[in-house]
Amino acid sequence: MSDDSPTEAHELTESERAKIRAEVRYALIAAREAHPAEPPKSRLAQALGYLSNGFVLLLVGSLITSVLVPDFQRRYENRKQQMTLMQDCLAQFLLYGNSLWQEYYAVLPLTQRVEIDETTYLQYVNKIAEIKLKRYDAYAKVLALSVVFQEQTETTAASSIDTALKSYAVSLNIASASIDKWLTDLYCTPTNRDHSPCASFDPTFDAFDEHTKIKHFVVDLGNRGTDDVAAMIVRQINQL
Repeated sequence: MSDDSPTEAHELTESERAKIRAEVRYALIAAREAHPAEPPKSRLAQALGYLSNGFVLLLVGSLITSVLVPDFQRRYENRKQQMTLMQDCLAQFLLYGNSLWQEYYAVLPLTQRVEIDETTYLQYVNKIAEIKLKRYDAYAKVLALSVVFQEQTETTAASSIDTALKSYAVSLNIASASIDKWLTDLYCTPTNRDHSPCASFDPTFDAFDEHTKIKHFVVDLGNRGTDDVAAMIVRQINQL
């Protein structure tokens, strides 16, 4: 029977310990090679990982529903209303410009006359007055609606439209005044009559020649002038 204690009988030698350590290291290396470490995630991958979280998705959905959707809806409604006002402004401007043609053609039958009596004169004065009243109403609406262009970011373009409208109005009033004067001269200038019904008149007045001058002015303003201003308004509508 041996005198050695159990502890001493099972004690590992140094070579056995070295062998065990080598086997453990080999096992760790094998494990790492079998399950390689994942490469570091990119920022995009990390962001997608966060967004895939259910709680984050809930917060994002709440944000979109309560903030972004109403904001987009409000912007859409504002843009839609703005476009409607611009289109109304264009329509009223065209009505305003067409009133000059109405006034011009209203007196056109009188171009075959060399003079008119008081009854005829007053009849055509009333016709022109009705056209002018509708024109003033259309112009007031144009000015009111043109404010919508001042809300655009391109203040230069809005200022150009405002300037163009005022310049056009001045030219239209000049053309209208020339028609008024022509009608008055036709009434006041005696040709077959012995005396003029007016306190003064232009003895050199020729109804046909003067109406031809008015025609050139009206045609130029009614076509080119109207088209230029309308094109400016349309460009602003298309840029909205």
